[in-house]
Amino acid sequence: MKRKNLLAVIALVAVFAFVLAGCGTKDEGSTVSTAASVPEMSAGQELTLTSSALTATTWSSPNGATVNLTATPNGYAQGQSAAFIVRLEGEEAANVPCEWNGSAYTASADLNAADGYCYYVLLTAADGTQTEVAINTPTVPTDDALINLESALNSYCSMTVASATQDGSTLTITGGSVEVQAPRITNEGETITCSKAELVLTFNEEIVGTAALTMEAAEIPGSYTADISGITFSIPTMEDDQQLSIRLDVTLSNGQFLTAPGGTFSFLNGEMVSSVG
Repeated sequence: MKRKNLLAVIALVAVFAFVLAGCGTKDEGSTVSTAASVPEMSAGQELTLTSSALTATTWSSPNGATVNLTATPNGYAQGQSAAFIVRLEGEEAANVPCEWNGSAYTASADLNAADGYCYYVLLTAADGTQTEVAINTPTVPTDDALINLESALNSYCSMTVASATQDGSTLTITGGSVEVQAPRITNEGETITCSKAELVLTFNEEIVGTAALTMEAAEIPGSYTADISGITFSIPTMEDDQQLSIRLDVTLSNGQFLTAPGGTFSFLNGEMVSSVG
């Protein structure tokens, strides 16, 4: 009986040792994988970046955004560090120490809405040697939206009426265009688009006609345009010195409403004598 108990104990010890050995091997493999992602700095090697990426997280208002940095150095050594530097008109807007996650430097900076930001990473080698690397500037841009942060956070629409004609009770726009710009900086996974756009014709602030527009996506992200040439409206009989006004109304996919004036049409003896757009 004692022999059987002794064998059972030996078997349990062997199983326990096997489990421990397996765990030790797994941890060792994980450590090697992390170290291999960024090579160890060699003596005399200049510290720089092999890659960098900037993203932004919007605030509840368009007054600013949090810009996030991920930067990978060409090597790493104990005592090495980095800082995320942001400048605006030559003045330092942010100086944030980076964290090292084993494969890259990360940092985040809260920036007020403004245009003209410049982004840098200041690398400090183990021996104290410093190297500043420009990663997004107006002279060498990688993301214009983050440089011109204020413009990219805001949305707007505009309308131009170049020419128009009248034939009895029909008003025809013969030349003009509209433009819509949704925010270019949004939270990850969010896309804000132009959901609805229409021209609105009014007389004494009363709506006398509307025309739905088909907006086409432009080259700039979040930008939409439409040619309004050929759009017609039925108009009431106009007296001398009376005016019709036209505007653009836009609804974005996040529910935001935009509007822009398009101009006025003046009449004399029932005939249109001028259009200002």
